[in-house]
Order: sequence, then structure tokens, then C-alpha cells
Amino acid sequence: MNWQHRAIAVAGLMAAAAWPAWGAGNLDFLPSRAELLQPAPNKAWDKFSTAVDAHGVYPIADGVYLFMYRGTNSLFMVTDDGVIATDPIRVPVAPIYLDAIRSVTDKPVKYLIYSHWHWDHVEGGQTFRDAGAKILSHEACIPHFTDRPNPKVAMPDETFSGSHTVTLGNRSLELIYLGTNHSDCLVFMRPDGVNGLFIVDLVTPGSVGGTLFLDYVPHHWVRTLKAIEAMNLDYIISGHGVPLAHPTAVGERRRYLEALLGAVGTAYEAGLSRAETTAAVEAQLKPFGYMRGFDANLSGQITRLQIYYGTGW
Repeated sequence: MNWQHRAIAVAGLMAAAAWPAWGAGNLDFLPSRAELLQPAPNKAWDKFSTAVDAHGVYPIADGVYLFMYRGTNSLFMVTDDGVIATDPIRVPVAPIYLDAIRSVTDKPVKYLIYSHWHWDHVEGGQTFRDAGAKILSHEACIPHFTDRPNPKVAMPDETFSGSHTVTLGNRSLELIYLGTNHSDCLVFMRPDGVNGLFIVDLVTPGSVGGTLFLDYVPHHWVRTLKAIEAMNLDYIISGHGVPLAHPTAVGERRRYLEALLGAVGTAYEAGLSRAETTAAVEAQLKPFGYMRGFDANLSGQITRLQIYYGTGW
């Protein structure tokens, strides 16, 4: 273990208030690990915006790290025989991510795992392939890659069906497939020895989620969140924004979604106008007004769910 590796690991395990960083950006504003792991509602989660112009390496556990770049996060694991990395993000970001891994270890990246097919998470894969990594994804991602080919996206070298485990050296990364939710090929990742789950897009701690819920199937989203809650995790590792959070963040998002679905569904069945629906939903969801993005995103979410109830999609 080199001095950089030791420094990052020690800083994380001591839960220092100053965030251990690689590269550019002032990350001292980030909450401590202890603050992040307080249960929901947790105002500490609001201190990190997905728009912050900063990046760095955040230690999760022994040999397990999160690369964070301007609000998008990717997990990587260091093993005796090399590195298992996930989600290369965009083309310009991938070399920065690879250099960040190299600041922690000189071991080669042997595997790169795509969490799902969306380009904002996987576009930079060729950089890792050129460095010797084998790219893996769930088989259900392939039709998306081929239906609208993106020359920037490196096709997976191998695919798997259902859940799968990647083993390298002395470590393994469990890839958990829970069916359709956010796309139909999203996998959740659990490093061995860690009772935590890397969750991309489905939960952004303390937030109500995006404006239009793009590529989400609402009822399967709720079902999946319930399945994750049943895992009795010690914490979740987020694919956007907050790096680490208490598992009650999952229940917080699920309760919000259930309330939103219920309120919009009731308004739709009653034949309310757009203005009436908005007023009724806002009144019913007022208890969730503390959540990040509530005021900015609720209107778009109502529109999306009116389509859901009106068309079945």
C-alpha cells in the first residue's frame, strides 16, 4: 500500500470532516461520514449538490472506494490481482477516473461493470478497455446499445443474465438484478464484506428525484425500493450526489413516490384539471416539502404521472 492509499484509507476510517480528495476542487464543505450516516430526514445530505464542480476519491470500506465527479459517482474495488471498476461516466471524465484509481493503487483495472445502459454513466468505457479492462453488462442492456448505437459507447465484452458475481483475486462484487425499474437492465452492486449497496439513479438521498422520471416504470420503482429495504443494509452508496447515506434514504424516497402516485392517481380518476391536480397534489405532499428538489421538480413529476395513469406507460 502506497502513502496515498494509506492517507485516503485512514482519513475515511477516522470519519474526518474534511473529505479526502484526489484532483481539483475544494471538498472541505462535505459532511463527515458520521453526519452522512444519520437517518432520514438528514439535512447533511443537502450539502452536496449534483452540480458541484469538484471531484475526488471517497473511501467506503477496506479496498472499496467511490470516484466522485461533479455529482456522478462510480464504485471501484482494489483486490490482490487488480481493480474492479464500475461506470466510466462520460468520455472526457474516464481518463480522470482512471488516474484517480491509479492514485490509490498501481494495480491494473481488470473489469469494468456497467450499472445500466444510460450514456451519462457508461460513455467512457473505451478508455478502460484501452487500459486492459474487460467490460461487462447485463444482457438486457444490449438491445438498447444496438437500437440507437452511440459510437462513444464501448459494447460489453461479456454479458450475464439475472444476478451475477465478479471475482478477482481475494475479492468479489455481487451484481444484483431486480428486474425492470430504472430501465430494464439496472444492476445493484454489493462488495464482499460490506453490508452496503451501490445504487445508481434509483435513490439520491434526501431528494425527490428528477423532474420527469425519465426511463422509470413507477410501480416497479416502488417494488424495487421495497426489495432493497428488506435487505437490512448498514448504508447505501449513491450513484449521484451524496456518497454515503443511512439506508432510511431508501424508505424516504419510497414513501414519497407512493404518496405522489396515490395523489396523482386519485386526481386523475376524479377528472381534475391540471390546475386542480397540481393544487391537490401539492397539498397532500406538503409533509415532503423538506426534501431537496420538491418545489422545482414536483410539477414535472405530476405531468409524468398523468401520462402514466392516462396511457399505462
